[in-house]
Amino acid sequence: MKRNIFIFLLLIISVNLPAQINMVSKKIFLDSLNRECTPDNYAYTRVITNYSQKSVRYVVTDFYKNGRKKMTGSTLDRDVLKKDGEFICYYKNGGKESVINYSEDHKTGKEITWYENQSKKCEKQNVWDPKTKKLQTLILNCWDENKSQTVVDGNGDYEESDKFGTQKGTLKDGLKQGVWEGNDILRKITFVDNYNKGMLISGVSTDENNVKFSYSSLSEKQSGKKAQKVK
Repeated sequence: MKRNIFIFLLLIISVNLPAQINMVSKKIFLDSLNRECTPDNYAYTRVITNYSQKSVRYVVTDFYKNGRKKMTGSTLDRDVLKKDGEFICYYKNGGKESVINYSEDHKTGKEITWYENQSKKCEKQNVWDPKTKKLQTLILNCWDENKSQTVVDGNGDYEESDKFGTQKGTLKDGLKQGVWEGNDILRKITFVDNYNKGMLISGVSTDENNVKFSYSSLSEKQSGKKAQKVK
């Protein structure tokens, strides 16, 4: 009887062992700009669940140094973050920061953000067009830190800031309208843009050496180079 039980246990272990091996996760270290780094200078850690198993999606979770979740969602590529489905981001205190939906690494559908005290910050609607490869974001409702609503049904004054920069201006029907001002911390520039129904008409950026650059499209603004005209 004991021998039969022992054989039965061995069979269970032998069946489950390959599955356990295939479910091995991978842990990497990231700096403050989400670039992979060494354990000596990391800001966050990322765990890719079931990394060693071939899958359509892989669960990816980022952690703060205090052990709390920073972000969780699914990626289509285990080695490159290609977001797909719902992604939830958290503040260091554990409170929810944002809920954003993605389809093949493109924002789609409703996007909601919160302040650190968990009062609602903003509601947006993302529309991705796979044919034109363009994303349109409608900013629908926003509140300041005192819970006063500054944007109602897509109309009002909007201001946004993060670790990469700031921008502020007027919204009409959820789209940027008129003059918008801001700065880009990574590129060390300030800018003044002009929009009409969400489309950038013109803009001027100024770098740290007070050198100005004029542009008429987002691609020119981002690259810092004038687009060549086709003859």
